[in-house]
Amino acid sequence: MRFLAGLVALFTLAACGEPEPAAPAVPLPSDPAAQVRVVLPTSRMSPDWITIARQRDCTGAEDEGERCPYGEVFYNQRTITRSVDGTVANIWIQTDHGAPQLFTGETETSVVTMRYTRTRLHYRLRCADETFTIVERQIMGSGDAVLQRTNPPEAYRAPQRWSAVAIALPIACRGGTLVP
Repeated sequence: MRFLAGLVALFTLAACGEPEPAAPAVPLPSDPAAQVRVVLPTSRMSPDWITIARQRDCTGAEDEGERCPYGEVFYNQRTITRSVDGTVANIWIQTDHGAPQLFTGETETSVVTMRYTRTRLHYRLRCADETFTIVERQIMGSGDAVLQRTNPPEAYRAPQRWSAVAIALPIACRGGTLVP
């Protein structure tokens, strides 16, 4: 029992002091007075990143009887915003991959391939029709340094059943208390 309590304390301390994602790249909506922060009914001692799912990271090399490693998916409860009328919300979702992923980046003079195990996505959700778009995607390196940041074109679509965004949509759109 002491061992379990020690593990809980260790994980709680590990989550403290973790940097929050940057503010939304595109404000929601364009008038800052028209958006509010969402406060979820959690303890102040709760970590910023809350686990919402586990996923298998299969690379295709598991056919020799190996099992795919598990990764975890989190949302950041401190960065949820919603329009005053409740039609649009923003949420950051982080995936810690169970198996290293490859990222290939280019500069003017070279091509670099790196391994990473963490990505962060900033989602914009239309609450009424339950669709989403990706506002920003970040590939994280050691110490949560951003290795690559992309802002894909805005394209709203319905989330896949049981995907991380499908699980986070009700949290961002209907959960918590609005704080101006």
